[in-house]
Amino acid sequence: MKSFLTLILTLAFSFQVFATPQAPDRLIYKGDTLGVYLHLPDEFYKLDTFTIDSVEYVNHIFAVSLFGDKKTCSSTGCGREYIAKWEVVENQLYLTGIYSCCYYQDSIKADLTLLFKEKVIDGKVKADWITGDFISLKGKRLFYDHDMGTGGIYEYDLELRFEEGKLTGTQLYDNRKSKQSEYSQNSEKLWEHIHSNINWDILPKLDTIVRVLVEFSANEDGIIDSAKILRGYNELFDQEAIRVVKSIPEWDVYYKKGKHVRMRWNMPIIFSEENRLKYKKE
Repeated sequence: MKSFLTLILTLAFSFQVFATPQAPDRLIYKGDTLGVYLHLPDEFYKLDTFTIDSVEYVNHIFAVSLFGDKKTCSSTGCGREYIAKWEVVENQLYLTGIYSCCYYQDSIKADLTLLFKEKVIDGKVKADWITGDFISLKGKRLFYDHDMGTGGIYEYDLELRFEEGKLTGTQLYDNRKSKQSEYSQNSEKLWEHIHSNINWDILPKLDTIVRVLVEFSANEDGIIDSAKILRGYNELFDQEAIRVVKSIPEWDVYYKKGKHVRMRWNMPIIFSEENRLKYKKE
């Protein structure tokens, strides 16, 4: 289970990590409503009268500038304290609304004319400040991960490329090779495998508990092919820890933007006389 992994494994990955999955903006594109992470103009965030270190505080002050003294809800899953709506019309991106995180309950939205003035035409603003590649998640979620800002891995990533608000191209990536291992999701099965596969016969009797911390990763087939000691004890125990970690039959496989992303996991291997007595094979 994920709660188990949170306790014993540290996951470090190459894309940005958030404490909680964040609610995306809404983008209308070819009749579909997509979730995507866009942004308002940078100058909106320039709070010259403040010297602020806290991102959360900046977001809160900005939300006040959007919604005034109207009381909006707060949520760790909506750190910006707003959700924007966008639309692509004839390959041009427009901002069509800025809403509170709980708009469907409180009906609070920002007045675009106060923010953009004469740039608002027919209720929308040409988003010419948007340049870059932006990802929308499509299909079903293959598995959930609380530590990812997007909440996990989805079947497809749709990349939208904008140049000063103009949609210049799209690319659909297939992530369906992603999979989760029963060993990463079942603590009992994992520890049963680890401790029962330790070669206890080569290890001396212990008068204390020995903990060896191993960092490892798996290839695109889920085979753990890389492992190293982060915190060791001695060569004998360290090498045995690496061996048993590599003996795990399969591990999680992550694909993002259609390519395998190698994750690094940390696992403590615990050697004790209690484990020897419980797991040593006769």
